[in-house]
Amino acid sequence: MSFITHFFPARYYLDKASELAFRDYIVQRTRHTMQRLVLVCVILLLVFNLTDILLGDTWYSLNNLTRAGIVILLLLFLPYSSRLTTDHYLQGWLLVSAVVILLLNVTFYAAAQYFGKLGEGGPMVVAIALTAIPIFNVQQKILLWLLLFVSVAFLKYCTATDTGWSLFYLSITISLCFSWQRQLDILLRSQFKAVRLETQKAETDQLTGLLNRRSFEQRLQQKLQTLAPEQQLSLGLLDIDFFKRYNDHYGHLDGDLVLVNISRLLSQDTALLVVRFGGEEFILVEQHPAGEATVLLSLPEQLCQLAYPHESSPFGVVTASIGIVTLSYPAKHCSSGELMQLADKLLYQAKEQGRNKAVQQDICKQQQDAVHNNL
Repeated sequence: MSFITHFFPARYYLDKASELAFRDYIVQRTRHTMQRLVLVCVILLLVFNLTDILLGDTWYSLNNLTRAGIVILLLLFLPYSSRLTTDHYLQGWLLVSAVVILLLNVTFYAAAQYFGKLGEGGPMVVAIALTAIPIFNVQQKILLWLLLFVSVAFLKYCTATDTGWSLFYLSITISLCFSWQRQLDILLRSQFKAVRLETQKAETDQLTGLLNRRSFEQRLQQKLQTLAPEQQLSLGLLDIDFFKRYNDHYGHLDGDLVLVNISRLLSQDTALLVVRFGGEEFILVEQHPAGEATVLLSLPEQLCQLAYPHESSPFGVVTASIGIVTLSYPAKHCSSGELMQLADKLLYQAKEQGRNKAVQQDICKQQQDAVHNNL
């Protein structure tokens, strides 16, 4: 079974989650390419119809009507496809492609009746054209190639159509296209892995593995945009107390170890967006039910319970202070800069009040507008 799977990169090259991400990536990246490909096909089909008419064929011949039907199908589905999700987009175009192949088989039949024999070129061109569809992997194209092959075989063995060497040349063409498509599938997934790895490196802090400041802005805006009426958003700016003293007393290597351990504590709650802002500062963002206390308030106590020794601190252990600003719906007009300035002021208040504590400010929509105007 693994031997068969090896022929299909979509089944083994990436893990399941990464394959789904790749599928979405390739669809979003090639939507415009797909539109241009459809328009090229429409133009070619219309040119074929016009050429046949100029050569004396009637516009209502089976050949021309079938091509016109394909054109109508493609033009109807093209604008509709732009509103579909990735899975429905793939399924829709796969179904449309299958219908187009069946209709093209009708044109093969009509052409064979008109010329007395089916030329090898038509089915071969269709097989190669299927390879050019950017959104399908080799498994999906095998289904379409098999449908094409079976359709031509039906003409050969179930009708009086003379197909000549069409099946033979079509078999060779499909074999070559399969080999090329398989290599392309591997290449595209390899490129996706490389791009994803570079993106993760660019967005991740090397020491702690947390998101870095560069990736913070976009992710915060996404959370602000998706905040629901029954939710609130809390943004906290956390700073480790007396961390310079810790480094001076224990050394920077132990200081880095403390940062790593604190990062693990903060990352335990998967609902939190955790960012290393720089040095000993961290940004934390939580979406939580309106009126419910944010978990950010408990972070100083949780850190204190870890009991990392800190002889240069009046607390005797590593502690942290945090300033928290909590927004109510809607929050789309708030910027990260405004929120960070307010959180920084609250953090300063926590330090002024003795450190090792959280200071929170809950602002309603009117206050949010005031903050937006004043900062």
